[in-house]
Amino acid sequence: MTSTFRKHLLAIATTIAFAMPLATPVFAHCDAMDGPVISEAEAALAAGDITPLLKWVPAANEAALSDAFDRTLEVRQLGDDAREVADRQFFATLVEIHRASEGAPFTGIKPAGEIDPAVAAADAALENGSIDELLARVSAKFEQTAREQFEATLAARHAADDSVAAGRDYVEHYVQYVHYLEDAHNAIAGKAAAHDH
Repeated sequence: MTSTFRKHLLAIATTIAFAMPLATPVFAHCDAMDGPVISEAEAALAAGDITPLLKWVPAANEAALSDAFDRTLEVRQLGDDAREVADRQFFATLVEIHRASEGAPFTGIKPAGEIDPAVAAADAALENGSIDELLARVSAKFEQTAREQFEATLAARHAADDSVAAGRDYVEHYVQYVHYLEDAHNAIAGKAAAHDH
């Protein structure tokens, strides 16, 4: 591999590495109607007890949340329409405080059904009291994808010197293969970037 080719490959890899986080969608979790925060908030409002919600916010914000909770309970007495509006406002207040404590922006409450499947599976494992099934599925998917990318990259490598187009095809496969394994390794090693709930 020539020095020029290495530099070109590094430039492509660096460009893709910086572009990947921008192209990857951020999935909602704590700001989704069927996420754990709002699901627990619905139960807390129904029971009239804020205590279970306090774990989702810093102690410094406890008084503000308690005040919002009390006002929501009052407004809920005015009828169904008032209850719906008050609940939505309370959910927004709770989630905004929670996300701010993690350094994440609040972009509104998301509808149910938009939670990332991996996050939903992680929550389901906690509900079921076992992570075995989730780990088996994750391991199987990782191995399948890694093998597929390896085989495609290896085949492209054998043909890389046949033409410039074949060489570019190899580089494209190589970059995807290397970054997939790098991202997986960094996640396992605890080097992944801070998550966004």
